[in-house]
Amino acid sequence: MDEYIVSARKYRPQSFDTVVGQTALTTTLKNAVKSGKLAHAYLFCGPRGVGKTTCARIFAKAINCLTPTPEGEACGHCESCRSMEEQRSLNIFELDAASNN
Repeated sequence: MDEYIVSARKYRPQSFDTVVGQTALTTTLKNAVKSGKLAHAYLFCGPRGVGKTTCARIFAKAINCLTPTPEGEACGHCESCRSMEEQRSLNIFELDAASNN
């Protein structure tokens, strides 16, 4: 049986520029990466489906990237970016706090 992937995960945006409807958030996060001034914690909150997990994953990829772009995006080519895309990164631990499991 082929591996089933939910369409929301299959077509999830992979960069800040491809996130729709969260311009203020993505601009703020990109500016934090560009300036190198990161807070010790970030809280992504809001109703279902607004892009909290997506933005958090893109942000995690950008701050762990070895050679981020001048625009504050992850390069997508370094080992850190590749391991994140292949879901084998040990630096990223995603918690699903919304489920009651």
